[in-house]
Amino acid sequence: MSALMDVARAPGRVSRQRRWGFAALIGLSAVSLGAGAMSLAAFTDSSVSTGTFSSGTVDITSSPVVAFTVVDMVPGDTSTQLLTIANAGTAELRYAMSVLGTNPLGDTLTLTVKTLGTGCVAFDGTTILPASALDGALIGSAAQGDQPGDRTLAAGTAEDLCFQVGLPLATGNALQGASSDVTFTFDAEQTANNP
Repeated sequence: MSALMDVARAPGRVSRQRRWGFAALIGLSAVSLGAGAMSLAAFTDSSVSTGTFSSGTVDITSSPVVAFTVVDMVPGDTSTQLLTIANAGTAELRYAMSVLGTNPLGDTLTLTVKTLGTGCVAFDGTTILPASALDGALIGSAAQGDQPGDRTLAAGTAEDLCFQVGLPLATGNALQGASSDVTFTFDAEQTANNP
């Protein structure tokens, strides 16, 4: 009979053991979660720094836009005009100039360029470009980098140059009544990091 009672009680014991095991598991989980929550509590701080960046500009201008309007030139005549070359950008620049003159008259006319000196009427400044054929005349080079003859302008500055165009005395009759359109092109580039 005692063996039968032990068998009859056996399911209850297993159930009690399971309950105690389950209760122990829940208790350990709670202790573990509590310990984890406690370990996450810490003083913290952060700091932020910001920046603003902007790029510079290279901006060359020449004025007047129409530099010359000369009519009825005869051999030996010259015409002198003040041109202002300005750096309207925020970065130092270097520039070069090239000239395109059309028709045979453009090849015959000469161009001389000087600094302002006492004025373009006196035409007594330092020579930048000695008398050259107008068509194809160059100051410096538009190739990238520092080239002989390139001119430099700091940001926000300008220089006045005197341009003198002449029709040589030796010009023949074939050019009577001829005309030429002329374009002065000023090419600029940054000087910084551009040797």
